[in-house]
Amino acid sequence: MSLRIGEALSEGVRRTFTRDGLVLAIVFVLIGIVTALATQTIVAEVIDGAIEALRAESGTAPNDFSPDEIDRIETALEGQVPLALPISPLVAGLLLVLTGVLAEAANLVAVRAFFTESGRALSGELVRRNIVVATLNGVVGGIVVSIVVGIGLLFLVVPGILFAIAFLFLRQEIAVEDESFVGAMASSWQLTKGDRLELFALVLGVIVLVTVVSTVVPILLGVVSPLVNVVISVLLGGVTAVFGTATITRAYAQLHADRAAVRRDGTDTDEWTA
Repeated sequence: MSLRIGEALSEGVRRTFTRDGLVLAIVFVLIGIVTALATQTIVAEVIDGAIEALRAESGTAPNDFSPDEIDRIETALEGQVPLALPISPLVAGLLLVLTGVLAEAANLVAVRAFFTESGRALSGELVRRNIVVATLNGVVGGIVVSIVVGIGLLFLVVPGILFAIAFLFLRQEIAVEDESFVGAMASSWQLTKGDRLELFALVLGVIVLVTVVSTVVPILLGVVSPLVNVVISVLLGGVTAVFGTATITRAYAQLHADRAAVRRDGTDTDEWTA
């Protein structure tokens, strides 16, 4: 049975606005807030370093900025990072690492919730089950897949896209089947066989929808300041993250059911043990 793209997209939208979806959106928004704070703190430090360099070189050449011009540049740039915290870049970097790990754990829980047929599946069991090992596998596997995809894109675009689609279900295999990242990569490669063109179309559809929402909503709300822009981006990011995870997971659920049916029939078993 081939992948039903429309069903996956509609299920992704529907599951985003269930109780579980909204709870997970709040979690992603909170993670997004901390990420924005840490990122802007690091950017502010870079800006301070650049301004100090400008001040040190001011007046050494005819075309250098004047002190007043440097002050104006500093004011304009600092206005772009209104959420910067008074902490060191090292602490901000550690916060980014922590939020990255928490985001991976939240994504794994989201996959488990959206994989079930119910719209109210969040439970302590889903959150706790093997979550530490699963998160470590998700983080390491994500890094490995990113490197593989990056190498593919570096040489030719098509291999990079192929790898991205072939390993699309890495997180789902880790979350649902408790696979290691190596086993999840192998399982995802096998599961996507025969449906990679449809999966590419699905991912493209998700990207287009997310891009449209992320572009149109700020325009409609009339964003007038960097702070408002960051707040809207974080809120939209929480919702779109849930939508993306829900859609891909519902697509995975379709192919997972086909794989389970093949196993029950006792046919092509060697393919799934590869």
